[in-house]
Amino acid sequence: MSGRRVSGMQAWVLQRITALYLALYISYMIGLFIFAPPSSYDAWRLWVAQPHVSMAMLLFFGSLLFHAWVGMRNILIDYIKPFALRLTLLVLTGLALLACGAWSLEVVISARIV
Repeated sequence: MSGRRVSGMQAWVLQRITALYLALYISYMIGLFIFAPPSSYDAWRLWVAQPHVSMAMLLFFGSLLFHAWVGMRNILIDYIKPFALRLTLLVLTGLALLACGAWSLEVVISARIV
């Protein structure tokens, strides 16, 4: 039982850390769009192609997907009681999040190939 409690605490802490990064990144992006928006698609692409920007963006997407996984996992474990249905929904959620992660990786990589 104590191992399960530690795992739950670790998930809680990690979700709070990802929430903090998400809030900071979104605040930065809002500020960017208000004060210095990219003037064209090419300007946006060149901005995303910068190493520090693309790494921050990949960290954002990774944090977002992990945050979503922890939240959905907790909801499904707490509220879906039949094991087979819960397992199916967890697998489908995981696959959907992996697909979103692959797509976001492709977007950032394609922006870097100029």
